[in-house]
Order: sequence, then C-alpha cells, then structure tokens
Amino acid sequence: MKNDVPQNLRKFRTLMAEKQFDAYIVPAADPHQSEYVHEHWKCREWISGFTGSAGSVAIFANSAGLWTDGRYFIQAEQQLEGTGIDLFKMRIPDVPTLIDQTFEKVREGGVVAVDGRLLTAREAKEWKKKLDKKSIQLVVDCDLISELWTARPPVSKAPIRLHNIEYTGDSTREKLTEIRKAMVEKNADHYLVAFLYDMAWLFNIRGRDNPRCPVVTAFALLSADQACLYVDEEKVSEAVRSELAESGVSIAPYSSISDALKALPTDQSIYLDDRRVNAYLRQCIPSECTVLEGIDLTDLPKARKNSVQLENWAKVQEYDGVAMVRFWKWLEEQLPQGGLTECSVADQLEGFRRSNPECVDLSFDSISAYGANAAMMHYSPQPETCATLQPNGFYLIDSGGQYLGGTTDITRTIALGELTDEQRIDYTLVLKGVIGLSAARFLKGVTGSGLDVLARQPQWDHGMDYKCGTGHGVGYYLNVHEGPQNFSQSKERTTPLEPGMVITIEPGIYKEGRHGIRIENMVVVESDIETEDGTFYHLDSMTLCPIDTAPLQTDHTTAAEIDWLNAYHQTVRERLTPHLDDAETAWLETKTRPLA
Repeated sequence: MKNDVPQNLRKFRTLMAEKQFDAYIVPAADPHQSEYVHEHWKCREWISGFTGSAGSVAIFANSAGLWTDGRYFIQAEQQLEGTGIDLFKMRIPDVPTLIDQTFEKVREGGVVAVDGRLLTAREAKEWKKKLDKKSIQLVVDCDLISELWTARPPVSKAPIRLHNIEYTGDSTREKLTEIRKAMVEKNADHYLVAFLYDMAWLFNIRGRDNPRCPVVTAFALLSADQACLYVDEEKVSEAVRSELAESGVSIAPYSSISDALKALPTDQSIYLDDRRVNAYLRQCIPSECTVLEGIDLTDLPKARKNSVQLENWAKVQEYDGVAMVRFWKWLEEQLPQGGLTECSVADQLEGFRRSNPECVDLSFDSISAYGANAAMMHYSPQPETCATLQPNGFYLIDSGGQYLGGTTDITRTIALGELTDEQRIDYTLVLKGVIGLSAARFLKGVTGSGLDVLARQPQWDHGMDYKCGTGHGVGYYLNVHEGPQNFSQSKERTTPLEPGMVITIEPGIYKEGRHGIRIENMVVVESDIETEDGTFYHLDSMTLCPIDTAPLQTDHTTAAEIDWLNAYHQTVRERLTPHLDDAETAWLETKTRPLA
C-alpha cells in the first residue's frame, strides 16, 4: 500500500486543482463516528498507508501531513516513510494542530474541503470559526476519495438481527418511552440519533456492519409519536420489520435521512449530539429550526446496565474466564517446545473463546505482545513480523470477546521465565494500582477522574506514570469502549459514576525497548452503604481469571493488598471450577493458591 501513496497523492492534487481546493482533509471516521470502521470508510488509510485507528490527513498543493496521538507515533513513522506525508505528533509542545497548520498554509479567501459525513458538527463549527479569520471557505459536501478509489470495498449488506428481551431486559417500546421523557425535559420536538451503539441499544438490534462490533449502519429520527430507522432496507427481513413495527418503529431508506432533516418544520426544535452527528447532516437542518445540542439522551440509560444484563454478563465472564484458563495452561505447556509466536498464541486464544456457542466474535483485535513489543500500548502483531515467545521475560495479552450476553475485555501479563528486578517491581506497582482502585469505596457523585489517582499512586510514589487513561466503559454486546463513564485524569468527563456502570481498570507501565506491563479487570459500580454523610458506592470485580503472582514482590505489598488478591482468587476458583476438567482445576488451584 505504501508504494501507491505518492501516486495517489499526485492524482488527488490534480483533482483538488480542478475543484480549486487549497486543502482537503481526510479524517479517520465513518458517517457515525464509529471507533471501528468498515473497510469502505477507511479513506484516511487508503490515501496515507497509515493503519492506526486514530488520525487525520491534510493534503495541500505541495505537502501533506498526518496528525495522530502518542499511541501511534512509532507505527506512523514507519508507515509514512517515503510517502511524502509528514508526521505531526498531536499534543506535543510546539507541534501545530491540524486546523492551525491548515490555517497557516491556506491563502486568504481560499477553500478547504472535507467529506462532511466524516467530520463531526462540532469540529466543523470549530474549524469554521478559525478559518473565518482569513475568509477561508469550508466545504463539507464534497467526496473526492470516491472519485479516485476505484477498488473501494462495498458497504456491508449484513442483515439486522434482533437482540432478544432475555438478553436486553428492557423492550424497545420501554426505551423509547424513557427517551421521549428526556426529550420533553429538553423541550425537543425531534431527536436525531447518529451513534451506531446508541441505535443498537435503543432498538434492540445488532448486526455485522463494523469489525469487532455488532452494529447496524443506520440513523434514527424520533418525535413524540414517531420513531423512524433509516437503514438499507435490504438488511431488514419481514420478521424484523414486523417486530420493530409492533414497537412503533418505521423503516426508511438510509440515504433519505438528509431529506427528512431538510423537511423538518421550521417552527420546531431538534436535539442532537454535535460530537456524533456529522457536519453534512447538521447542514441539512433548516436554519430556522431550533437546534438543541448536548450529550446523547441515550448515553446514560445505555451505560446503566439493568439486572438482566448484569446476570447475563456474570455468566459471560465465566465463559471468558474458562477460555483464559485453558489458554494460559496451554501456553505454559507449549512454550518449552518452542515456535510460539505472538500471532499463533492469539489465534489459539480466539479458538478457545469461539468454542463457546455464545461467543459471536472478538471484541477487538487482540494485543498479543512479547517483551519490548508490549511497550507499545496498541501494538498489533503481524504474521510476517511478529515475535517468537521465549522462556523468559513477560508476555502481555489484551483481548476480549463479543458474547450474546455481554462484551469482555481483559489483560494479563504473564511471566514466561526469568525476570529482572526492574520487571518484578514494575509488575508489582501495576498490580498495586489495580487493587487500590478496585478496593475503593466512594461517595455518590464522584466521577472517574476523582478516583483515577488510586491506580496511579503506587507509580507516582516511584516517580513513574502512564500516559493514558486508567479505564473505559464497556458496552453490553456492543462497543468494547463505551462512555460516558471512565477512569482518567481528564476533567472533560464530568459524568458521576452510578450503579450499573461497567468500567475497566487497567493501569500499566510502558518502557520503550524494554517491556510493557498491564493488568486489566472489568468492574461494575454497586451500591455500598448509607451513612449520615451520604450514599457510598463500591466496585465489584467482574473478570474471572487468575492474576500471575510469580512476578509479585510481596515485600512491596501490604497485608490488605494480599487479602484482596487472595479473596479475588478464591472467587475465581469458586466460579470457574465447575466448568473445568480435573487437570484444568488442578492448574487453576495452583495459580490461585493463597499468598501468605
């Protein structure tokens, strides 16, 4: 692909000149701002050769740049070499942002174009505010990529599947009633839903339109008495159409959403989330309409998992834990024979997961990393370059499954043999961070940013830190990364943690060229106690898998931390043993043996 980039850029610039565009921006997105996008929408990857999930390209008459974050600096440098595209490292001092660089390079009164379906309404508003200072026009209804990408993969035609009430706990009609109450509170006559995860939750539907996430490509428009799903009608069977109709949901062609927005009564209001509605659709809304902007009304209801979902998820964690136990046992048995690679062991784990009929897919491409490769947080092993595991050092596996009853995400760092003192102390600090946050009791109203320090404190005590968040929300048989709940230092996330919210805890230590260590469990927020000072919550660990104790330096741990670990391992034994054979049970008992 890299060899095609210079030629594609030349053709692209010729087309830009014909259109009289001074710059063209290619975001890494689809029209719904999905995290994992279908091959059809990998425009940024096609024009640049860079395969990372985050980053945008700006193309000018005589230069081009890629903007991406710290997760991908090493990867981007390798993939952009020789392409004629410069790397701009985001959030690094003195490195201009994409829009600042565009502003500087484009002439007064020039034209900047972008396929507005791939840009959020909020970004377009911010860009326009900047570009107006030089009277630069922002065009959001032009798709140049399609004119040149002749072998572009077609969009998905996978059929819609209903996610039954035995899994969801709440019907579509019940959810629509809840959302309409929120619309009344916002004084909204209409509500535009663009985020695919919200669509799947609201209508209890799932699909196979995006990799690793069971979503259906669609838009939805709600009013007080109508709900319309805009989707490729070829995907909708008569049974699905009938079921949705009984819930008060009609079907319309996917592309007709723009016409529906243009036809909105000008004396009415529409609510939307400008972080997720794309700039092109935002432009379709009549200027006379009252546009109300805020966080999607579906966000919090989707994040608060009900009792049926949590019961199903508990079973799923047992399924996933069994797969992890069988994988880890297999890994230890096969390692002495040699020949295991990062790719082959990840494939083996996928096989263990998929042997359970409830497992539909992986929840993301596994991060299978040996030794120094684990220092790259989002490392993706490739068959032609992946490392071979050796009987020493650490192996990190970050993986998960998409089950009908829930999504999983787990990381274990496993000692394959001899370790250095540095590796042992780093491992211990990471585990102390996991325990410190997992054991927290906290007051109602606290946000994830208010608790994040509990996972970092052991590292801060040693003058160390990891440059990423501590944990993210997890969807229910949906996207493995879900908001608004998370653990991070960012003050932008102001949503308080509530019972039913599911989040990961995954501190790490990443030392380039040496090693990477991460331990990750999923937890759910639960009610704890009520006192005269308020209501308190705690976190209950959902993930069921041993944590490797071989690297642990117990002289750096407290008695309370050892008690937590022993109690966790006791739960793992009790929950997983009924699903294991005698040899697997014996292995599990060894791995979860109480520490003194």
